[in-house]
Amino acid sequence: MLAFAELGMNVKLYWDNTSVEDTYSLVPTSAITGEGLSDLMFYLCNMGQTSQRETLTEKDAFECTVLEVKIIEGLGTTIDVVLTNGLLKVGDTIVISGMNGPIVTTIRALLTPYPMKEMRIKGEYIHH
Repeated sequence: MLAFAELGMNVKLYWDNTSVEDTYSLVPTSAITGEGLSDLMFYLCNMGQTSQRETLTEKDAFECTVLEVKIIEGLGTTIDVVLTNGLLKVGDTIVISGMNGPIVTTIRALLTPYPMKEMRIKGEYIHH
C-alpha cells in the first residue's frame, strides 16, 4: 500500500473501501496457495453486478462458466459456477459440456458459500 501511495494512488483493502470511485481496492491473493482467489472472484462479480446494474440484461437461456467440479461429503458431486446470464432454479435441467460429450443433469440444490470464506474450506452453505 505504501508503494501505491508513493505513486500518488489512493488504495485501500477492499473490505475497508467505501468509495470505489475515488480509491482503488486491493484484494490480497496468493498464487502459490490460492488463498484469496474466492474473495477476488466474489469482488469482481459483485462489482460487475452493482456498478453495471442498469446495463445488465436477462435472457431466457442461461450462460455460466464452470470453475470446478468436485465431490463434497454429504452433498455429492457439486459444480462451482459463475452465472453470467439468466436465472437458475431447483429442478431446472441443464446441459454442461464435458470431455466425452454433453452432460445433462437436474439442479437439486443451489448453494452459496458464506461471504468472505474460503471456498475450499469445509463449512456451511447458504441454501437458495
